[in-house]
Amino acid sequence: MKDSFLQNLYVSDKKNIFIQFRFSENYNLFSILFIFFSLLLLSSLNLYSANQDIGHFKQHMIHVVLGSLCFFAAGWFFSLRTVINLSYPLFFLHLVGLILVFVFGYQAGGAQRWLHLGFFRFQPSESMKLAIIIFVAKFFYTNKKLQSYVLSDLWFLIASILFVFTLIFKQPDFGTAGLCLMIFVFQLAFVDIVLSRKVIVITFLSSVAMSIFSWFFLLHSYQKMRILNLIYPKLDPSGSGYNSLQSLVAIGSGGFWGKGYLNGTQTQLRFLPAKDTDFIFSVFAEEQGFVGSMLLFSLMFWLFFLGLKISRESHDIYSALTSIGITIFLFLEFVINVAMVLGLFPVVGMPFPFFSYGGSSLLTVCGALGLLISIDRWNHNIDNSLMKGLGL
Repeated sequence: MKDSFLQNLYVSDKKNIFIQFRFSENYNLFSILFIFFSLLLLSSLNLYSANQDIGHFKQHMIHVVLGSLCFFAAGWFFSLRTVINLSYPLFFLHLVGLILVFVFGYQAGGAQRWLHLGFFRFQPSESMKLAIIIFVAKFFYTNKKLQSYVLSDLWFLIASILFVFTLIFKQPDFGTAGLCLMIFVFQLAFVDIVLSRKVIVITFLSSVAMSIFSWFFLLHSYQKMRILNLIYPKLDPSGSGYNSLQSLVAIGSGGFWGKGYLNGTQTQLRFLPAKDTDFIFSVFAEEQGFVGSMLLFSLMFWLFFLGLKISRESHDIYSALTSIGITIFLFLEFVINVAMVLGLFPVVGMPFPFFSYGGSSLLTVCGALGLLISIDRWNHNIDNSLMKGLGL
């Protein structure tokens, strides 16, 4: 009887260890699933409060359904091997899309950024952020070197990204163009590249010269005013500085606990501009206050931590660079948008991940998170491809 008790205890301990191991193995997956659905719920409630237009909200829910399909398709349907093979074709397909924007593009708000696909307006520059991430990862995956890279090894990569930057900048969309460039630069920071002192000096001087040239010959007057308003917010309080000032009023009026759902005065009385896109966080901060904002920030930083964790656990350079690129992409959008609505960064039209209204933006973010799950499953040697079972 004593032996039977000890045997049952041993079996029980083995089961507990197995359960703990499985939970540890799937911690990243379950955490991302929780964050994904939490952010979708919060963003949908917040977007309805910002607009309270049933038609507008229904359109957003269609985006949510399509985004969820992208999330599960990227995470469970396509194997990472398939994504690796499609990295170059997807990038060049997006290049074609950016070029077609100038020919057949839909124009709104003084910008030509969308392609009309019947029931859906597609913005190639949004999903290009993810296309750049996998393009850069594929380049280093297929051009492995035993020694460090030098700048001359990267001429094709640099030329391709600069071409993308130029196409998006000409739409005009300086915010997205700059973000694509920053994602690329941050990805390069995780690759062993030898830079001589001469190259560093030339790069720095070229950047300064390009900044001066851009100010006088490339930037539009409204873009210059946005930069000047950052330095002196009261330069044009009823014009170009109006958005930032109203955003600060909304966030400040939220206080510690917030004014409550659907009770934000700046939002409901329509003082806050672009309240469902660029300044959507101001709506959330006014209604949910400091406490709600910290809860949202906690979810976002938990997501960034998971992205870095998955990158560190990766077994190959493609997985590592893709996961770090996705983390950087989401982090930069989040930080720039929050800094923008707090008056700490020029208004550049940067969406808040999940929260800002827009189908292309939401589908890109959902696809990026799905790809992060695919990488995590790949890291743990889990065959995440349903296509294999279908014989595809």
